[in-house]
Amino acid sequence: MFMKRLITIMFTLVVCSVGAVAQETEMEQGMFETMREGDKAAIVAVHIGASDVQGHESIDRFNARLRKAYPNYTFREAWTSRELIQQMSHNGVNYIATPDELFGQLQKEGYTHVLIQSSNLVNCADMQFLRYAVEAAQVHFKHMRLGEPLLTDEQDYAEAAQATAKAFGSEKEANVLMCSSDTGTETAQFAMLDYALKDHEFKGWFVGTTGGYPSLESLIRQLKHQKMKKIHLIPFVFAASTQMTNAMAHEWTQRLQKAGYKVTAEVRCLSEVDAIMDIFERHIRHAEQYRRLTAKELKFIR
Repeated sequence: MFMKRLITIMFTLVVCSVGAVAQETEMEQGMFETMREGDKAAIVAVHIGASDVQGHESIDRFNARLRKAYPNYTFREAWTSRELIQQMSHNGVNYIATPDELFGQLQKEGYTHVLIQSSNLVNCADMQFLRYAVEAAQVHFKHMRLGEPLLTDEQDYAEAAQATAKAFGSEKEANVLMCSSDTGTETAQFAMLDYALKDHEFKGWFVGTTGGYPSLESLIRQLKHQKMKKIHLIPFVFAASTQMTNAMAHEWTQRLQKAGYKVTAEVRCLSEVDAIMDIFERHIRHAEQYRRLTAKELKFIR
């Protein structure tokens, strides 16, 4: 009993508290500090993918940031959208592996430590797919860790709200963040972003989603309540894919104009904002330094 009590105390002392999400679920353990002679480490950037020049430029900015943060390790890239991978391959671009394919390649090449960061904004279906791929592959590596998406804990929402308002805001218009929620699973996260903007007193800021909540209809009701007349649409997306953002902005512009508003649209995206990229880098560095406790360990210390 004494030894069990002692071990429990030791585990409790090293458990890291880094916000409501991470509290008592991880412990400090730098993954690269465990490397020995013969070990190999890789940094992996994972993206949904891109179909045009603007999208590729966004991905390149993200990749460059990770390369700069970890210059001493091999860098690799993977995409989660098989449709975009095939599209690029048909256009003569070298085949880009999916995460599970890339992890298999890294295993064959003798890599022992793999640190991953995605460009996902929220915990969406693509992020869940990536988590499953990591869980399936991690038994083949000494250490394999995954950084969280942009919006994960309270600090992320506060910093993202401030960075977005500073980069894209207009004091003369209502600023509307257009968010994509194709499956609806991201609804609560975008609603939290809306609340974070209001909680930090960014007046005249609103959030709307396609396929989720707050819906465009809900947004229009809020705008009418606030008696707004001019709207500035801001795509809350990582990559400035012309096809996607233009289609979304066009639809929203038409519907808002029909409702009586004057509308302008932003052409830039989140990957162009250094403060947003700072959040992504903070997440991958956190994953490097802290190991998630297993279910068995959590049960043992609680």
